[in-house]
Amino acid sequence: MIETKKRCNMETNETLKLLDDKNLLDKIYHFSYHRCNTSFEAEDLCSDIVLAVISAIHKQKRIDNFYAFVWTVARRVYADYCEKRNSERQVFSIENSDLMLASKENEIEEFVEEVAEQEQISRIFKEIAFLSKAYREVMVMFYIDGLKVKEIATRLNINETTVKQRLFSARNTVRKEVKTMSERTYVLKPIKLAISGTGNPCGNDPRSKTERMFSQNLIYLCKDKPKSAKELSEELCVPMPYIEEELEIQCHGENGKYGMLRKLENGKYAVNIHLVDYDEYNQANKIYEKHLPEFCEVIKNTLKQNGEKILSFPYLSEQKDLRFIMWSLISRTVWDFEKRINKVLADKYFADIVPVNRPFSCVAVAFTDEQYPEFDFYGSEDIDATSIGGYKSVFVSNICGKRIDKHFHCGHNLSHDPKLLMVLRTIGGIAIDDLSESEKEIAAKALECGYLRKNGNVIEPKIIVIDRKNDMDFYNLSFDFNNDMGTVIEQIAAELSVFIKAHIPEHLMNEYQIYTQLIAGVRILAKTIEECINENLLVEPENKVDAEGVLMIVER
Repeated sequence: MIETKKRCNMETNETLKLLDDKNLLDKIYHFSYHRCNTSFEAEDLCSDIVLAVISAIHKQKRIDNFYAFVWTVARRVYADYCEKRNSERQVFSIENSDLMLASKENEIEEFVEEVAEQEQISRIFKEIAFLSKAYREVMVMFYIDGLKVKEIATRLNINETTVKQRLFSARNTVRKEVKTMSERTYVLKPIKLAISGTGNPCGNDPRSKTERMFSQNLIYLCKDKPKSAKELSEELCVPMPYIEEELEIQCHGENGKYGMLRKLENGKYAVNIHLVDYDEYNQANKIYEKHLPEFCEVIKNTLKQNGEKILSFPYLSEQKDLRFIMWSLISRTVWDFEKRINKVLADKYFADIVPVNRPFSCVAVAFTDEQYPEFDFYGSEDIDATSIGGYKSVFVSNICGKRIDKHFHCGHNLSHDPKLLMVLRTIGGIAIDDLSESEKEIAAKALECGYLRKNGNVIEPKIIVIDRKNDMDFYNLSFDFNNDMGTVIEQIAAELSVFIKAHIPEHLMNEYQIYTQLIAGVRILAKTIEECINENLLVEPENKVDAEGVLMIVER
């Protein structure tokens, strides 16, 4: 024992020597700096990482790959840092419930010595878990708890005959399953879900419950035909308690009202969102895409007519490049285009259907890695705040997709973002000499990410900033592009109406407008952006994180 302890201490000391390496510490600080708003925050984070590594070293008997170990700890500490920094948004994960079953099996080994008997009882425990809750209860009470039939009946408030019937049925099920358990294997289908949404996700987004492969495959199995918990248990070869728990999670969602699944009156479960295979996604998008040449031609002609009007808009940040301004217009043009198509659908083809109205809705596309899916999704993340930076209200949006990455997500706290606060301060321009050293550092980071630009000795917003009193006039610049799209809109609506009736299940028909927006109308924006770049109507971004597509609206 003494020798072992000595050896562990030596390994700990050797490991600590590796940590005392300037190059490594520089890398840790570099890791921290690029994830913090200021050098002061970076120093704190870097210190936390080093302390955590030292603490973890003393808890380990041996570390085989020191550098992998360090970066694992660093990422964990940074994750904790982010959680503290963004305390308004917490995400809880579900632990692997297989551990519960494993712990039961470990208990078996303490009491049963013969291996064959251990395996047999282990299989019985697993198969008891496959029974429905009602049958499972009587089996556990009778065989595990050792209760008599009369005692079980009293506890469950049922008669003794019912207890005996359930025991008889459960015994047969277990007996049958134990015979085949060792022969039956199942691997989850390699199905993945690409899930997107529209609306306000904060507190309403069921996607946070679908990150695991198990969750996604369970949802997918309910796609074409409603399934019972027992059917899903058998298809997935997963014990009933876990299936029942997962079904409850997927029906509950994040807000308790909107989940990925819904429970029907017959006790079965059906998808509660538009869930399509990738082939259907492709077909639906082609309805829009085949009209892309006409759509882009109208945009090109309208831009020639309205170019001066767009450039002369009263921006609060100087804008001289029409191709740059178009980044904040093009997405709204396409979304307005889809909105007009939905209006035609509502008026001409689905007048008897009242569209669903909820804070947030989502859809999913099922695919496999072998398909090399091309989603080309562009979205918009918006945030707002009141009484901040000397303004009554502030709204900021940024679009993100293939060409540009997001600066922030919905729910991001603007008051905790020094770079955006610096943008507010520089509206109208501010001399560099008027900034403190710490403010200069924040301004430098805002310059780096494209929020600001340097004009001589003055720092000013590079992103588009407008006054709230003019916001509808700015949006109308986008909508004007669709005024001559009438024929194209009618043609697409007619084709979509036929496709929708053939593909959307009856219980989701009131969500057809979400289908047109998040299934059929997704790639048209990406294709339009690429075509406009080719035609020099949009400036090609130099970096994936830059000023393109960022819009700030302020109210004095």
